[in-house]
Amino acid sequence: MSSLSQTIVRRPFFCSLNPPRRPSGFHAAVTPSPLRPSKWAVPSLAPSLSDVADASAEANQDRREGSYEQPLVQRQARKRDDQQDPLSSLLPTPDARVSPDVLVVGAGPAGLALAAELGAQGLRTTLVGDAASIFTNNYGVWADEFQALGLEHTLEHVWGDAVCYFSEGRPTRVGRAYARVDRQKLRQHLVEACQANGVTFQPGEVVDVGVKNGTASVTCQDGSVLTARLVTLASGAAAGRFLKYESSAPAVAVQTAYGIEVEVAGYDEAFDPGVMLFMDFRRHHVGLGAGGARRLRPGRHPAGGDGVWDATDEVPSFLYAMPLGGQRVFLEETCLVAKPALPFQTLKRRLERRCAALGLEIKEVHEEEWSYIPVGGPLPLADQPITAFGAAASLVHPATGYSLARSLREAKGVAAATAAALGSADSQRSVASRVWDALWSQERRKQAAFHIFGMELLCKMGVEPTAQFFTTFFSLPTRQWRGFLGSSLTSLQLLVFAGTTFVLAPLPIKTRLVRHLVQDPAGKYLLRAYTRSSQEGSATEEAPGAATAAPRDSLPAA
Repeated sequence: MSSLSQTIVRRPFFCSLNPPRRPSGFHAAVTPSPLRPSKWAVPSLAPSLSDVADASAEANQDRREGSYEQPLVQRQARKRDDQQDPLSSLLPTPDARVSPDVLVVGAGPAGLALAAELGAQGLRTTLVGDAASIFTNNYGVWADEFQALGLEHTLEHVWGDAVCYFSEGRPTRVGRAYARVDRQKLRQHLVEACQANGVTFQPGEVVDVGVKNGTASVTCQDGSVLTARLVTLASGAAAGRFLKYESSAPAVAVQTAYGIEVEVAGYDEAFDPGVMLFMDFRRHHVGLGAGGARRLRPGRHPAGGDGVWDATDEVPSFLYAMPLGGQRVFLEETCLVAKPALPFQTLKRRLERRCAALGLEIKEVHEEEWSYIPVGGPLPLADQPITAFGAAASLVHPATGYSLARSLREAKGVAAATAAALGSADSQRSVASRVWDALWSQERRKQAAFHIFGMELLCKMGVEPTAQFFTTFFSLPTRQWRGFLGSSLTSLQLLVFAGTTFVLAPLPIKTRLVRHLVQDPAGKYLLRAYTRSSQEGSATEEAPGAATAAPRDSLPAA
């Protein structure tokens, strides 16, 4: 939900690592690649596209960095905002005579949060990123999660409740306050924390990362080399080219969303403007004329029933909307998860048709947004000398796309683990391993395997089973579905969650769950994670080609 991922949350964190260069510039069409076979252009629920258990490292990284949607991913990252000053004017330049303890690559929410906490631990910390780095995405979060972090002052708008539609005439109230983050205020808060804790900033576009003789380093596009005791990548999915991943894991999937912030007439006639519209899976984008959705009665969709006839192979998407007061609304068509990514153009077309069917008249477009969030896939290995954080460390919830609140919540603990590791007399690789273990203990790997199992299940569901699944999901005890969305359930609690879901689910979903566990590679992955001994927790098996060096030619940093 582009906003389900903390925006939902959704949004890929700012990337200061350079993606591969497109020969004709970022506005040009994506150049064909052997990693992008023609069948990827029309995503469907075909098993051949979602059952991949051992996708190559190159294919996974291509999907992390945007694949055929990379031009629009880069366009989103390169937006500018006059209300956000360049970091180079807000943070001091590091003293070239003193090597920092930690280099944090990436100046998005995760990078800034971690850098501030590292500084609070007394570590000399330098951020490396684009001098013009800003926050460009619309972040949606559960209000209570930001309140628990002491960040309620960064919330721009709070709705007392959120509503979902999985079939016509049957709204599902979530019963939980949802909020939109003021990205300028959040960035200001994190920058001020960095300032207070002595964090410095070095502008640069990183093209290489390495470790030699116990010293970590990054090489920038201008040829400069920065060294530190530890390098942490917090630059989003592009960081994957410098990391090693486990093998025999399901392939990376993607959440995509196309959004517009608009002045619109008719919204208050179609929806309650006092409630946040979290997920509307009704198929109003198919078979309805102008205003037809308002006259629709349950079971009377022209395409049959709730509009699901002939939709067996359609990749589901839903409307996500934030009414902001007056006629201003943020509207977004979101594909929760797919392999490969559901194209932005498809989402845009669905949103336009949906608005017409709902009788929404767009008066003015203030902003256009393209949200691309890689989810799931192999987890990073602990046996590597470079660390990561945020989306770069796979902290995005595989089944929802949420990551913002989790990264902000975990920054303090990861910083404390980093300080403790650097305070020991261990080797550089041992230091990095201890940080990775703090991020991805065996318990957390079990939790992630469960989430990936759920993500893979969603990848295979069409319109009707998706509606059945989410109807069941929101009928679970509140602590269970909230815990699942917030990544706060333990591996044992997740098994209880699964049992409750199975009991409450209709027979078709029960059958799918059993078949998925027994037959799908994600089921085998889940069982391996839950039966692996604690001594194997950090895993040292490297996916073939995972450590291949990235190309040095690249587009300007996102």
